[in-house]
Amino acid sequence: MRTRLLFTVTLLVLGGLPLPERLRANDEAEAEITLALVGGWLIDGNTPVPFENPVILIAGNKIKAVGRVGRVRIPTGVHVIDVQGKFILPGFIDAHAHLEGLGLGERDAEFTDTPEKLRHVILQNARLDLLSGVTSLRDCGSSELVLKLREQIEAEGPRLFASGPQLVKRDPTLPSLPLFLEYEGAKDARRKVREQIAKGIDFVKVRLTRQRPLPTLEELLAIVNEAHRAGLKVAAHVDAPHDEAVRLAVMAGVDTIEHMAPLRTYDDRLLLEMARRNILLVPTLYQIQAQRVNPLEGKDEDLIEPPLHNRLPAEILQALAQRAALWRRHVLEWRARGYDPKRALREAFRSLTRARLLGVKVALGPDTGSDLIPHGRFYKELVLYVNMGIPLIEVIQMATRLGAEALGREKEVGTIEPGKLADLIVVDGDPLLDPEALRHVVLVIKDGQVIEVPRNEAKNR
Repeated sequence: MRTRLLFTVTLLVLGGLPLPERLRANDEAEAEITLALVGGWLIDGNTPVPFENPVILIAGNKIKAVGRVGRVRIPTGVHVIDVQGKFILPGFIDAHAHLEGLGLGERDAEFTDTPEKLRHVILQNARLDLLSGVTSLRDCGSSELVLKLREQIEAEGPRLFASGPQLVKRDPTLPSLPLFLEYEGAKDARRKVREQIAKGIDFVKVRLTRQRPLPTLEELLAIVNEAHRAGLKVAAHVDAPHDEAVRLAVMAGVDTIEHMAPLRTYDDRLLLEMARRNILLVPTLYQIQAQRVNPLEGKDEDLIEPPLHNRLPAEILQALAQRAALWRRHVLEWRARGYDPKRALREAFRSLTRARLLGVKVALGPDTGSDLIPHGRFYKELVLYVNMGIPLIEVIQMATRLGAEALGREKEVGTIEPGKLADLIVVDGDPLLDPEALRHVVLVIKDGQVIEVPRNEAKNR
């Protein structure tokens, strides 16, 4: 039997800070408050510096008040979570994930070849994501099973934003794929969008890829306009041809561009137009680190560190190690022909820096579930960005506030402030001094519900 998470609000003592008597109150206006977090440090997703000894009051599933110890009154009888010595952050938003993926590439099929196995993988991945601090997740292309499992996914994992199958231009010479929804012509494209909206998608994912002919501008505009008419955003997967596909996506007015193609165009005009139109970039840069750098630098059996190592089944860990060995062979072959994965990563970050200087907003999503990127390690992309020179506070904003903007839910989630949904995490350690502390999530609050991360998994002591 799989252990289900208990979503109950309880008194959790994570430190030893006593509550000053002057903070207590019992007036009628505070009667709705159900939970208080006290102490530690707060990184709220908005301000450029953290502040010490915060008090956060939660009423039901909403944040009621945020302030400092001594300035915010805590009603009597309210459950108090004492986080002295720890950091409070907004819940992470994984802006590019695939709940059906295990991180094994084509070997995923070995573990998802029946509907029941696939259902188990989806829910397992959702639990892993939540325990790692991801409270909202954008599933960027999946079968309709993810949509059908929404209630269970959100009961056991993050808040779900799902696109369902990806819209692709039909090519009569190529076979249809299960995760692609083909269209031909603007009228057909518009009809396919309406059909997906009726099935409950949260946004539209369109694929501009080397695997298919690029759509016409008329076709892509039909998709974007139909989605926007229904109040949904459009995400565009873009790969080669880089310039042409990025230009098409920008001209059509998509809302986000996925992966690194905009960074490979070396065309400041396109980046400036992305900034002008407020098109966010989700570059999925951790893929280079995970697939091309890490396999060269460590033992296969050490590829996955705690706490995820303690949460994954042994057969998945073994398959990931085998997958790393395969990637190592590929990269060594490429390196013999002159390819340098670390140089590729540095060049990607130079391009990312240029894009950010030109005003392009960046949200984070490592393509979770893709090859060598299993669920439950979202922090790895944040650590990579910090190690490449972006200040931690800005990286956290990419993973929270800007992630919420990619979802179109910036008024509801992404920052810790009154009126927002109560999505918060507590990490043990100081991420300002050591970004690896972001993997030591000890407490998750999602929608006002408290999930205590098991102590023996939270930190490798």
